[in-house]
Amino acid sequence: MEFSRYNKKFDYSFTFGSYPTIELIKNRPTSVIKIITHSKLSGSNGFEIIHRLAGENKIKLNQNDRLIQKISIKDNCFVAGVFKKYTMSLDGQSNHIVLVNPKDSGNLGTIARSMLAFNFSDLAIITPAVDIFKPETIRASMGAIFSLNIQLFESFKKYKEFFPERNLYAFQTTGSENLSKIEFAKPASLVFGNESSGLEELEKGFKTRVKIPQSDKVDSLNLAVSVGIALNNVYSKGL
Repeated sequence: MEFSRYNKKFDYSFTFGSYPTIELIKNRPTSVIKIITHSKLSGSNGFEIIHRLAGENKIKLNQNDRLIQKISIKDNCFVAGVFKKYTMSLDGQSNHIVLVNPKDSGNLGTIARSMLAFNFSDLAIITPAVDIFKPETIRASMGAIFSLNIQLFESFKKYKEFFPERNLYAFQTTGSENLSKIEFAKPASLVFGNESSGLEELEKGFKTRVKIPQSDKVDSLNLAVSVGIALNNVYSKGL
């Protein structure tokens, strides 16, 4: 099979770098097509781990410097994982992060890492949205995305139809309730708008609108920062 630089239309994608590739093998071994290595990776600690995990999961390793250079998004990439895209379903009893039309790969990757750090594993994404399988998204998450359940929904209405019994918490700069005073109830859905328009169009659908306290020196917080603060707050309350 001949591989080309990533395109959203492909039914496969790539990891670039040792750590995301290790996370791919550990968490989604049945989706791995092959692992491509560069000659400069040999002898490194990353190579030893990848070699061991690949052997345990009967995954092919192929050294091909030319192919790495052809498909990679960075010049100093020495390993790439090729995997089949897969679908996931959320756990209806777990707490969810809900992102409405997220646009930035870096933000989504950072949010994925923060979710694992604060014991969240279910992520709902309302489309249109950034491609969860884009190599830049995966790299930004350091492979954390392979540990999450991620389900896409064509609208927030569809999400609510799919999961009708949820405690919804909308995070907005115009929210009326202070984050520190919220007593979250499980199963909770923490809902965030995108980097530019927030949740104004959905505002009427929420009973609880949460505000993260901040100074007036900036208009709003970065999406990934906001999600991280909210996750830490929920985690500290033992939800």
